[in-house]
Amino acid sequence: MNELHLVSAVWIVIGAIVIYFVDKRAYREGLTDAVLMHNRGELTYFSYYDDNGEEMVEIEVNKREK
Repeated sequence: MNELHLVSAVWIVIGAIVIYFVDKRAYREGLTDAVLMHNRGELTYFSYYDDNGEEMVEIEVNKREK
């Protein structure tokens, strides 16, 4: 394995680790935002079944009143 392959592999691993932790944090914050919006009444949703019998969810986000 030459140096170029080694350097490329190291950067790929570093990038994968960074993406993992950034995505994990973004998911956690997004979930928290959704719960807070639901509690304030800004986020409403209902579930239904489509023509193929698959469960679907329709989500509506209302503007926040100050």
